[in-house]
Amino acid sequence: MTNIIKIQNCNCIKNADITIIENCLNIKYGVNGTGKSTIGLALSSAVEPEQSKLMELCPYGADESKEEEIPKVLSFPYHSVKVFNEDYVRGYLFKGNGFFDDPFQVFLNSDKCNQLMDKITELLADLQGVFLESDNIRGLKDFLPEYFAATKYKDGSIAKTGGVGEFLKGNGGGFENYKELDSYRPFYEGRKLGEVAKWAKWRREGIDQMNGEHCPFCTHEMENEKIETQNNVIKKVFKNSALSTANAVLEYIKRAVDLNYITADSIETLEGYIGNKNKSTELFAELNQLAIETEYLLGKIEKIYQFKPMNVTHEQLEEIDSNLEDMKIDMRQISKFYSTPLIIELVNNIVERVEELRNNTRKLKNLFITHERKLNELIESRKEDINQFLALAGFPYIFELKPDGEKKALTYLIPAYSEGGQVPEPAKHLSWGEKNAFALVMFMFEAISESPDLIVLDDPISSFDTNKKFAVVRRLFDNQKDSFRDRTVLMLTHDLQPIIDYIHGSFFKRFGLTTPVNAMWLQNENGNIQEKIINQDDLRNIVELTKAIAQNVTYSMAARVVNLRKYIELTRVDFAAQPIYEILSNLIHGRSRALDKEGNELSKEVFDSGCADIQEYLSGLTYDNILADLTDDKLQELIENASDYEKVIAIRLKLERNPELFAQLRKQSPATFKFINETNHIENDYVFQLDPLKFYCVPAFYLDELKACIQ
Repeated sequence: MTNIIKIQNCNCIKNADITIIENCLNIKYGVNGTGKSTIGLALSSAVEPEQSKLMELCPYGADESKEEEIPKVLSFPYHSVKVFNEDYVRGYLFKGNGFFDDPFQVFLNSDKCNQLMDKITELLADLQGVFLESDNIRGLKDFLPEYFAATKYKDGSIAKTGGVGEFLKGNGGGFENYKELDSYRPFYEGRKLGEVAKWAKWRREGIDQMNGEHCPFCTHEMENEKIETQNNVIKKVFKNSALSTANAVLEYIKRAVDLNYITADSIETLEGYIGNKNKSTELFAELNQLAIETEYLLGKIEKIYQFKPMNVTHEQLEEIDSNLEDMKIDMRQISKFYSTPLIIELVNNIVERVEELRNNTRKLKNLFITHERKLNELIESRKEDINQFLALAGFPYIFELKPDGEKKALTYLIPAYSEGGQVPEPAKHLSWGEKNAFALVMFMFEAISESPDLIVLDDPISSFDTNKKFAVVRRLFDNQKDSFRDRTVLMLTHDLQPIIDYIHGSFFKRFGLTTPVNAMWLQNENGNIQEKIINQDDLRNIVELTKAIAQNVTYSMAARVVNLRKYIELTRVDFAAQPIYEILSNLIHGRSRALDKEGNELSKEVFDSGCADIQEYLSGLTYDNILADLTDDKLQELIENASDYEKVIAIRLKLERNPELFAQLRKQSPATFKFINETNHIENDYVFQLDPLKFYCVPAFYLDELKACIQ
């Protein structure tokens, strides 16, 4: 699938249609100043929810209030973009003594290990659910603490002061022991203690509501003297705190019996002690025993709920057996009160489930061991992979990767030929080329872990030597390992070498790399980016190319002569001493009389030999014929009407004939001078070149300065 993405109003780009083929290495080749980095920034900014990043690319002087002048990225099909550029190397990769914020995610996140962890997580969830699914256990856990609140239980004993202390002394019960309260006999005789306690609490609080001679409930006249006596007895004997405690304790017991947690006959003795001042010790013993059994039972249930195997680590697995043993409930410890059929069934169920858990934890241990083995295999594989790359690229370092707890890892470098430890702060010790090459391979692992829709490589290998270029690119697209193979990758470069290797040299095919490659030439014409496909036959051996241009009669004489001289430089030993080279130099300088280096007229023998040699390439043309096509007027015609390549050659020839202008250009416009004198010829270092008549770009600013210089 092919996508054409529109970029508008971004830095030096007014308009660009960028072609990206899915699951392919898309190379965009262009000179510096074309806008390649801007393309990468625009694409990465397009996925940001906020447009602030994209707005940073607004061209200087643009009116941000006008829709037609603000940066835009249109027809953009990607949801995530990962960019490798200088910012990545400088500000992101190197973190203190290691690499990345999360090296585990980058290097050790694998499908096989994740599948094992999924099984572990699923089993852990099942272990947790063994208890959480039980309504009986959950209900008992919520109910038991109410007794501690009622009796103020703490440090193994119920309270002996306050309301509990009064309750133990006989307050809160024993109405039958006071003759003054005989008239209330219908309210406490034959009724359950819990109900009596509630009534007594209500009656005690009612004292405060009495006012005058009439009953606040029925409005009849009261026997005030009798009522006053009863009130005094109730106030003295049945204190509010004691009644509240009695009410809470008896309510707990009633509900426990109703819920089938406590046996009804187990509390008969306890109830017999309530309200009896002479049985304070016995009542304390009963209430405290109930508290001890409640604490034991609640403690076991809380251990069940505290058992959170979702948080278990491999190391903690060894403790699980002892934790499971702690969950077992010994019925002998709760035999006095909590011995109902429901509790016995619940306890037996817990024992069964504990055994079930033990069986599953054995499976869990095996899964952890398998996962650990797979993880160690992955660690060794990653280290071997990266260290093979480092050795192939000539880096004097060894990469180390170690696990550091659950889903954590440490990464660092150690010198290859030294007994020293890890390299502290590698960003300060690696050369720029080492950092860049190493960072690119690290970027690959991070991009693979994040799996973005589009990967952008902004001039990734131009700073490397040949060995590093070979090592890095081969590793990036390796078929046998995790790599960018068959991913959608955009490479932006001003380096011709990738085009030579991947398009002409069939680098990928020779090394069995299956990722398809598409290359395009980028040219910026007044802010409009033009793309042109680079095919295999567009890259030609420089010897063949210069000879072909020299012999092509459709090209200008300036281009033919300059390329013929280059051809002679490439193919002749001691080329500067050759007669043909002398003749070509004189033609380039526009001399009507051919001179030697000392300024003397060339001998007839040298002149005739050189001209005869030229005839093999510029057949049928004499020195004067050629010179007639290299006059200043002819050069000016090229400057006004020819291709950019021929314009630059024509300007260069004019400058060759005027040393003062050349010196002036160097002084006033050093960047333009460098372009025409050096940068313009950087491709000459390559064995293969693109046809400059078809693929040539000179920044408009430079061309304008060159034209102005020769006016």
